[in-house]
Amino acid sequence: MTARIVQSTWFLFALALLAAGSGVAAPKAPAGLEVDFTDCVESIGVGLAPTAGVVALTPAAFVPIGAGTPLAPIVMRTADCAGIAVDGHAPKPGSIVQIGAVIVPPQIGQGDINNYTFWYYTTDPKLAHRLREFGIDAQHVETLDYDLEPQMVGLPNDLTVTLRRPGDPRFSLHGTVVPSETPSGSFEALWWIGTPVGTIRMDTVVPVIAISSADLLLTVSDPNSALAKLIGTTRLAFPIIQQFNMFATAHMSVRVAP
Repeated sequence: MTARIVQSTWFLFALALLAAGSGVAAPKAPAGLEVDFTDCVESIGVGLAPTAGVVALTPAAFVPIGAGTPLAPIVMRTADCAGIAVDGHAPKPGSIVQIGAVIVPPQIGQGDINNYTFWYYTTDPKLAHRLREFGIDAQHVETLDYDLEPQMVGLPNDLTVTLRRPGDPRFSLHGTVVPSETPSGSFEALWWIGTPVGTIRMDTVVPVIAISSADLLLTVSDPNSALAKLIGTTRLAFPIIQQFNMFATAHMSVRVAP
C-alpha cells in the first residue's frame, strides 16, 4: 500500500512538472475591448528625454523615434470626458492620463501617431479592470484631478491635472490652454504595449477633432521616481508639440496584435 502511494505521488509530481514545462498556464488572450468616449477635452504634450532612458523602458520590438541620438520624444496625454462607456455599459464621467514614447509605426501607414505605453492611469474602475485583463498595468486612480477653468472657448483657460497617492509615479501638469470648437479633421492614435498576453494595440479613432494651442509644464512629485529618472529631472516642458483638443465622440478598440 505504501509503495502504491509513493508511486502515485511521483506520478502526480511528474505530471505537474510536465504541465509547467509545456506552458499550459500561459495567460489567455481576453476578448477584445471596446470603449466609447463622449464630450471630451484633451491635452497633448511631446517633450524630449534622454534616449537611453526611453530605450530602457521600450522593448526591442519597438523603435523609439530618436534612437541613436541623445534625446528622444516622449508624449503625455490627458483627457477628461463626460462619458466613458466600457463594452457597451452605461457611460460615466472619467479622466485618463497616458505617458509613453513616440515610436516608429510597427505597422507602416497606420495611425497618425504611434506611441509605446509606459504608464496608464484612469478614474474609471471598469476600464482599468478590463485593461489589466490584457496584462496592461492600468492604474485605477480616484486621486486623479482634472481641473479646467473657466471652461470658456476661445479664451485662455487654466488647466491643472494632478495625480496623488496611491498613483505612482505622481505628477502635476499645469499651464494654459485655449479651447476651440473649430473642426480640424479626424485623428487616429495607436498606443502599444508588450504584456504576457502578447503585443497589445490600443487604437483610438476620433472622427472630428478641434485642435488648439497650449502652454504646459509637467512637474514630477518624487525626484527618485521612475518618471523623474526617465526625463532626468523633475520638470518637463513640451517644445515638440503642445495642443489642447476637444471632441464630441471617440472610439477605442483594444486587441492583441496579430
